[in-house]
Amino acid sequence: MKSITYDIDPGGDIELILKKPNEQNIVPENTTQTLGGKRFNPKFPNPPCFGRYQVFSELYPDGENETPDVQVDIHMRVSSRHLILSSRIFRAMLEGPWKEGTPSSGPIRQISAEDWDAVALAIVLDAIHCRHHDIPTKIEIGLLARIATIVDYYQCREAMRFHYEAWAHHEAEHSWHYNANVLPLYVSWVFHDENEFQIVASSVLRRSTGMSGFNTHELPVSGILTKLDDIRQTMMKKALDALDFLQEQLTEEEGCKIGNDASCTALNLGILIREKRLLARCNPPLVAPYDGHSLGGILDMIACFDLPVIPHSVDTYVDKIDYDDASDDDDEYYPCTLQGRVKPALEEIRLAVHSIRLDDFQPKSTRHENF
Repeated sequence: MKSITYDIDPGGDIELILKKPNEQNIVPENTTQTLGGKRFNPKFPNPPCFGRYQVFSELYPDGENETPDVQVDIHMRVSSRHLILSSRIFRAMLEGPWKEGTPSSGPIRQISAEDWDAVALAIVLDAIHCRHHDIPTKIEIGLLARIATIVDYYQCREAMRFHYEAWAHHEAEHSWHYNANVLPLYVSWVFHDENEFQIVASSVLRRSTGMSGFNTHELPVSGILTKLDDIRQTMMKKALDALDFLQEQLTEEEGCKIGNDASCTALNLGILIREKRLLARCNPPLVAPYDGHSLGGILDMIACFDLPVIPHSVDTYVDKIDYDDASDDDDEYYPCTLQGRVKPALEEIRLAVHSIRLDDFQPKSTRHENF
């Protein structure tokens, strides 16, 4: 067995031993998603080790977060006082009635951890011990997510506040890739970043195609994704129900509301029946839980429904619909179009997507906490 020593506090009274470093897999995987016929899932490896973290370079031989070929333990000398002040979990481990720690012949106590990414754990412990020098001011989302899992587990968010604010300020643009959005979703949830969570959660809600075939591995984000998926299913049902209700309206009304024109109603009814028939042929089927279909995709389909040649004047009434960013076009839809007729339901969906609140996804015990 090989060991790596990383002294954070050389005079510390605790030796934290990280066993099986880098075995945690926090990168989500979509087993149904392909690109060019091949399964495609980003890996999000850590950047090369730098500064004092170069001691861990041998754990990342190919720039990947891989388990070393030989068994390695990492010995970190730390201060119990810093751990206790920064983390309620460490406090329970070191002071509680079921306190952990292996007595040794000297004053040094040993506690252990497993699987964490080595660099991520070192950064968190450095921050806890106020060793801010050499902690990076810019960070990639893969390493940040690995840090977030440690912060979440040990409940030491306050100790990382300064660094998270710096990292969030320099964060790269959000990815189009759904898997890539799941990592910042979890990170913003851990650090109680309301604005970032709302942005990323809205994106996930629009792009998610359901939980089937999606594996979060050891990233503890399933509860958040399940709740977002419940919202996705509700909103998709609302959109499809709006089309069913519109068909009933068009079948019964004697003329459209704007021109009281029966031929206008007939044109829209014919288009709607045809478009719904096309929706019914979707593969996979467009039925609850709507796996394989995204909310944004359904809204985009509705936005692309054929427009009738309206038989009466519409010069005095122009209405533009915002389809929740599902379509980037600038078409204007009149009330006597299918899109115009279902506008109220689509506006409710748009409002729901943009009204996601972090508090609704936090445990009650942590709501309204300061950073």
